[in-house]
Amino acid sequence: MGNKPVKIGLIGTGMIAQVMHLPHLFEMPDRFEVTALCDLSPGTVQAVAARFGIRHTFTDYREMLDRADVDAVMVLTRDHAQPATDALRAGKHVFIEKPMCNNLDEADELLDAHAASGRVAMLGHHKIYDPGYLAGRERIRQMQNPNLIRLHDVNGPNDLFLEHYDIVRVDDIDAHEKNRMNQLHQDSLQRAIGAQPEPVLRAYGKMLGLLIHDIYILDAAFGLPERVVSTDIWNGGGAIVSILAYSNSLRCVVETTAVPNLRLFDETMTVYAPDSVVSIVFPSPFLKNAATVVEEWRMNGSRYRESTTTASYEEAFKLELIHFHDCIVNGQTPRTPATTGRAQIALLIDMIRAYRAWGPK
Repeated sequence: MGNKPVKIGLIGTGMIAQVMHLPHLFEMPDRFEVTALCDLSPGTVQAVAARFGIRHTFTDYREMLDRADVDAVMVLTRDHAQPATDALRAGKHVFIEKPMCNNLDEADELLDAHAASGRVAMLGHHKIYDPGYLAGRERIRQMQNPNLIRLHDVNGPNDLFLEHYDIVRVDDIDAHEKNRMNQLHQDSLQRAIGAQPEPVLRAYGKMLGLLIHDIYILDAAFGLPERVVSTDIWNGGGAIVSILAYSNSLRCVVETTAVPNLRLFDETMTVYAPDSVVSIVFPSPFLKNAATVVEEWRMNGSRYRESTTTASYEEAFKLELIHFHDCIVNGQTPRTPATTGRAQIALLIDMIRAYRAWGPK
């Protein structure tokens, strides 16, 4: 491609495309040229295209893959596996928003397509590119004999953090197509965990939409656990606690619930060792350039110290796009490759199985 910008198309033009990805892509015309947009909603895709001055719009991503002049695509739909797989088969580089897929069959099909394509397949886990997370991970790696990790993720509605954005939402998707897509989504969840009561299915959906972020930051710092000790699900599937076991007496407690009437974003990863504690505190991802903060409590000899570090105000969503460009143009290896996605989905499924093993029958 030389010094030419990567020609990129977006499959899905909803909130995350409008708030984050499109503005950042247009901040980097030397790296990216957005040449096409696709969305099931004709009104939404046309309005977003008009706002950003993009000429070519589609309502069927397969048509976009066939006809549009794109080197790469970003898959920003609700269900990512099939569009990403088809894009790889069409010879496109692919950026896949989380989660990569909903079940392991989808993962295997996508990874087979990736292996045959010779193209970049990168997962959209922006927290891995966050300078604050990277600074906190470095502090964690310096800890001696950690014994407990607490992954805490309690949030209110995203809409309460999005009020200051002008987001286009046009409700004009064909009703038959909408029903078909909803049924495919439900079928894909059941393919992962089998036929389950509605609260369990809802909990798995919450894991895919929310906890997958936490599993990725856990994996990037510690690797994945050896086993799931237990899982509890209650409050209609809205509250989940799981205990994960590592070797060397290290355990991780994963906990989440919703506060539907409160504008709150409370996501932290805290690691405890005999003489130190490190906590990475994440802001809402919809507050652009808000800093991820690292808090530390440790002994320095006989002296006790507390500290707070703000590593950077750089926007992680933009940094991951810069990395995606470097992977395509300069041959860098993605820090969040698609090849890591299968094991993380498998862990979520194991968490559900642990609930089924000892939870209510």
